[in-house]
Amino acid sequence: MRHAQITFATYPLPTGNSEEPTIRSLARQLKLSVATVSEALRDNPRVNVATRRRVKQAAQQTGYRVNPLLGAALSAVRRARHQHYRGTLALIDDDDPNQAQYALFHREIATGAEARAQELGFRTELFLLGARGPALPIKRLPGVLNARGISGAVLLPFNTPRDLSSFDFDSLAAVQMDHCLIQPRLHTILPDHYISMINALERLTQRGYRRIGLCMTERKDARIKSKWSAAFQAFFRSYARDSGIPALIEPQVTQEAFLSWFRHYRPDVIIGHVQAMVDWLTAINVRVPEDAGFFNLNVTERTGPCSGLDLEPRRLGAAAIETVVAMLHRHESGVPRFPQTITLEASWVEGPTLRAP
Repeated sequence: MRHAQITFATYPLPTGNSEEPTIRSLARQLKLSVATVSEALRDNPRVNVATRRRVKQAAQQTGYRVNPLLGAALSAVRRARHQHYRGTLALIDDDDPNQAQYALFHREIATGAEARAQELGFRTELFLLGARGPALPIKRLPGVLNARGISGAVLLPFNTPRDLSSFDFDSLAAVQMDHCLIQPRLHTILPDHYISMINALERLTQRGYRRIGLCMTERKDARIKSKWSAAFQAFFRSYARDSGIPALIEPQVTQEAFLSWFRHYRPDVIIGHVQAMVDWLTAINVRVPEDAGFFNLNVTERTGPCSGLDLEPRRLGAAAIETVVAMLHRHESGVPRFPQTITLEASWVEGPTLRAP
């Protein structure tokens, strides 16, 4: 990770006839304005690279050190005085023609991100990655963001993981949502799919369900590193409750494959994303929830009233913005050496597709 703030192993010892170096003394020494020196130390791209390098070198030679508490206090004072625009943060999405089913979830993330950004004095702007206009290709987008003075970005959860190893992140404080990148590895904000599945299974068994079936597409499971299916299997193994029902995980969950699986194993509740399963069951005279229940793994994508998990997309968007803004305050940009992950547990949503508690 590239840090604009200079840190030192040792500091010069104070002497009776020398003063602690300050931004003002650096500005006088370099014949620059105080604002330019301050922005250069914060690695603001509006200051040219040569000047930034010269200021940092002078700061190191004189033993200047940043006081993070003072910086935070001054930032608070400036916010209290103005409460005005502080910058724009990019929301980057994939221009995928097959992404229509995720549109609402992404809009909810963007809504949460925009609201939190405004509270912190920023605006958000959506950019699309892709080959078709108005989307921008991978190698061009970083230059556009830099030219616009945008130094922070949130990568929305792409439908299919992308390799962005050719994307220049050097001057960008960026986080990804879900595991949407193959390369590079950035800080990640995502739902806690594993714990959320375990919690859901615990509540379903407490409600009396015993033959619990999992039915989903391969892509849905693979894009989160198989956390849904791993938690499902681990739950029954750990609790010695073998449901006897193998998960139905297919490239595409079709009505024919689903009904064949259902007739063979007869689950009393089905966990999945495809709410059309309720219609498929009704078509063969299986009543929901009396004969079999349905539990949606992402109620944001529901097509009708149902029980399920709210993955809290607005909270996810807000957390992503908070992480990017914190990185900007710490002058962090580029690909982190030690990527960190923030996970948020999903919320249980009651609905008519489960038996009453």
